[in-house]
Amino acid sequence: MKKIRSFFSTPKRTAITIACLIAALAMLGTVTVFAAGAIAESSSIGAENAQNFAFADAGVDPVSAEVVRTEFDFEQGQFVYEVEFIANGSRHEYWIKASDGAVVKKNVEIVTTEGMNATATAQITMDEAKETALKDAGLEIAQVTFTKTKLDLDDGVSVYDLEFYAENVEYDYEIDANTGAIYSKAKETLPVNANTENNAGASNASSQSQGANQVGQTPTGQAGSNNAGNNTSGNQSSGQSTTKDIGLEAAKSKALADAGVTASAATYTKAKLEYDDGVKLYDIAFYTSTHKYEYEINAVTGAVHHKDVEAFRTGSGQSGGNGSAGTYIGIDRAKSIAAEHAGFSVQDVTFSKAKLEKDDGYVLYEIEFYQNGREYEYAINAITGAILEYDSEWND
Repeated sequence: MKKIRSFFSTPKRTAITIACLIAALAMLGTVTVFAAGAIAESSSIGAENAQNFAFADAGVDPVSAEVVRTEFDFEQGQFVYEVEFIANGSRHEYWIKASDGAVVKKNVEIVTTEGMNATATAQITMDEAKETALKDAGLEIAQVTFTKTKLDLDDGVSVYDLEFYAENVEYDYEIDANTGAIYSKAKETLPVNANTENNAGASNASSQSQGANQVGQTPTGQAGSNNAGNNTSGNQSSGQSTTKDIGLEAAKSKALADAGVTASAATYTKAKLEYDDGVKLYDIAFYTSTHKYEYEINAVTGAVHHKDVEAFRTGSGQSGGNGSAGTYIGIDRAKSIAAEHAGFSVQDVTFSKAKLEKDDGYVLYEIEFYQNGREYEYAINAITGAILEYDSEWND
């Protein structure tokens, strides 16, 4: 007791003692908040979902956004994701509630990429910018498909950012939005496979050899192609045939139809033409209020080459469920849920994996099976039976 009193024997010692106690309490509080933060982050919506909620509130296409920072933090008595991004000449700062994605706070200011107050201006139209790029590339509008068209700022210069492709060549142009001059340009030739992928579920098509293909629009505006030859008739001496491209919008429609999602409910994060092992594919990604989707659509047949669907997981640890308490549905029920969702019965498929797992605090069944050369992977909520994630692709 005397020793304790000695800490307060003089005004100086009293001040020092109180300061030390305050520091110790602050440190204890910091450790407590840190520990709670680790738990809260593990059961939160996740950084990517937080970004998507911010994009949706701002009405910004994620493809056009440059994410500056996404950070998990504790602000005003709650855990939030601080999301900061630049899009369309504006800087957006958001606090997104980590448990359910609600917008806690937001701020928007007009800036350039260098942080100076400015906004993109234009003296020419988007169509005029397209004409300049196409003329430089030696192409007509009917020969190309645009995948990106937007007014943007590049180092403070207002430009039209244009991306398009023709056959197996991708073009990237920046046109000065005030002078009409070409600010920058790039061209990339993609590899071409001599054989078009023959997907299951597509109609039986004649085998085609690689030829001089020109995909575009007919003078009437209908999709068409300029054939250098057609080997299906057997009467053409060239032995070449044209591979028709369904187009980006048709590919989007195929993905939406397969997902059962309306166009108004989808927000796209990616939509572009790519080549995978020589196969021409549209790589399409989008999200809704409950799920995110990734699709690869065959650019010739329109068949689904690959897809991945994942439900946004809530802070309770169950996707739309009732918390972590409950009875497991069982491995057999999980198999049935996965097989039926894919359109089969359990007897129709060959299972390669079926086990109970824990993933980021979730208890789920991981189910994998094959059917007619296609591989399917599912993550099933072990308590509610909800499909948390699924994926399917051809087993090459």
